[in-house]
Amino acid sequence: MRIFALLVFLVLGTGGAGYVWSFARVVPQETSGKKAGLSSEELARAKALFGRKCTRCHGADGRGETVLGKMLGVPNFTSGKWWKAHGNDDNLIESIKNGDGDMPAFGKKLSKPEISLLADYVRHFNKAEQ
Repeated sequence: MRIFALLVFLVLGTGGAGYVWSFARVVPQETSGKKAGLSSEELARAKALFGRKCTRCHGADGRGETVLGKMLGVPNFTSGKWWKAHGNDDNLIESIKNGDGDMPAFGKKLSKPEISLLADYVRHFNKAEQ
């Protein structure tokens, strides 16, 4: 994950004498509205969550080549063509939250952070961006 440091200096004046306070904070760098990447801990949690909730239809590799995936016509998350049409953050989160066609809605089954984590994990199947 790329990061940048935010440095802030505060100078307090007291009649000629000044005090300089400073602090630094590491802030994750956003790139075009997307997270720069998942930490190894987040990746492990996301993979486990995807395994419990999604692989039955989407497969562990995201290609949708499972029996249910083929029956339901689920998307191939490794397809650049699919990403061009559906790959923005809002589409991913909305599909997970509210369902999409035969895909069930997870908005009441998963927390917002879990939904966001799943969207980030699905994004890792996009080979065109890697």
